[in-house]
Formats: sequence, structure tokens, C-alpha cells
Amino acid sequence: MDDPDQMVVEHARGRLLEYGEDIIPNLEHLEDDCLTYPIQLENISVVLDALRFKRIKNSLHSWLKSEDKSLMQAVYTICTYQYPDLTIEDFTSNFQNLRHQCWMEINSRQTSFEKVDAINKVFFDVFDFVRVNEVPHSPFEIFVNSVMESREGTDISLGLIYSLIAQSLDIPIYGVTTMNNRAPFLLAFMDKDNLLPILDWGIENNGVLFYIGVGTKGLIIDPKQLKEAYLSEGLPQNRAQFEPSPNSMIIKKYLKDIKRSYSNQAQFRYKLRDLEELLELF
Repeated sequence: MDDPDQMVVEHARGRLLEYGEDIIPNLEHLEDDCLTYPIQLENISVVLDALRFKRIKNSLHSWLKSEDKSLMQAVYTICTYQYPDLTIEDFTSNFQNLRHQCWMEINSRQTSFEKVDAINKVFFDVFDFVRVNEVPHSPFEIFVNSVMESREGTDISLGLIYSLIAQSLDIPIYGVTTMNNRAPFLLAFMDKDNLLPILDWGIENNGVLFYIGVGTKGLIIDPKQLKEAYLSEGLPQNRAQFEPSPNSMIIKKYLKDIKRSYSNQAQFRYKLRDLEELLELF
């Protein structure tokens, strides 16, 4: 890998790529051992990046074919694109303290509204998660693992964390999104206790009890308010705009937001082709 003949280097790269993802740990070890050999280090890094990307692409491809389409697994896989050393154990452990604190505040006697108030208290007051208003957004305000550390994120990164915590506590809160960049990423609390006839919001709301705005510190929005707001802003009035989105659509939107954040910063634009390739899977 440090041969002066470029043809030899290309041949070596090709042979290593043929071995596939199984040699990633070996290359990572080798990378650590050749820090004082810049040419060799660069060539190994090129192969390692290619194999890591192939692993991510294959993982997302398998995820799309799976039945459960675990949101946590897909978000983790995407985060490893920017953070290749991130392990699933480290990723999920970041959620444990937040989940435990929410669990301590919730009980079976609470109404749906009270459960959201309890989560909001932990999420926005104790952990102090905040929505970043400045645009364009940085990739580090979108990747969930970095948002878990900084506590500053976008609608979608905060919404993913909020919904993953809620779902882990068997609270039916799910993401609502479309590919329309003007529409915010919202959360929907589904009516599992047949309360809609009692509340009588006055519209057909696809089984959604109410919505939660993570960008507005967990503000509860009733379905009628949301439809009126979208109508006044000229946003689409189709069903997909108002009911929980499939996890595959949420992940597609997540990738598109990451791609947009890369395009806004010159040092990351070389990654755009990779993101386009991942989006082609959807």
C-alpha cells in the first residue's frame, strides 16, 4: 500500500476490497499501526472508507427488506456514516438515562396529556434539549448521537429521540413527515384508548389523538389547529401530512436533511454522492 507504483497500489486496493466487510477490523488495526507512514495510511483509509460505506449501504438495504424496520437500528446505522467508531452499545446507552428519568415521571394513572407533560418536563427542562433555529443546519445538529451530547438539534433529530424514548415506554408517539421541506417534523400521539369520540375535535383525524411540536418544547396541537395552520400556509391537505409515517419514510427524510446539511458546508460536500447513493435505496 506504500508502493511508489500507482498500479501496484490500485491492485492492492482492489484485492482488499474483494475481501469485503469482514476485514474492516484488520484494516482498522493496521491503520492505527501506520500513523507515521502517511502514504500507506492514506491508501488504507481509502479502502476502509469504501468498505465502511458498503457496510452501511448493505445494512440499510437489509433494513428496508425487514418486517419490523426498527427505527433505532436505522438511525444508528446512519450515524455510523459520520461516526464509524460508534458502537450500537454506546449509541443505545446514551438513551438509557433519559429513558429512566422519563419512566420515573410516568405512571398508568396518567392521561395521555399528562404523560406528554411528564416527558416534556424531563426532555426540555431537566435535560434541556433545545431546537436550533439558525439555518443552514450543521450535520452535528442532525446526527442523533451528537445531539444527545450537545442537547441541540433540529425538528427531526429531536423528534427521533423523543419518539424513540416514548415508544420504548410503550407510549404511542410516532413521527409525521413528508418530503415537503416546508412542513415541520411533528409527532402524533395515537388514540389507543378510544378517547377521540369524547374529545370530538370536529374533524376526521386518522386516529391521532393530538400532535406534539418538538420545536416548540412539546407543545400539544389538536388536529383541527394543525389543519387550519397548514391551510393558511398553503401546505398540502393529503392524509400523509397528518398521520404517522412509515419508518422508511422517516429515515428517507432523515437522510435528505443530512444531505442538505452537508451541501451547506464546503468541507462536507464530498460526501454528497454517498448520500445520494443511500437515498437511491428508497
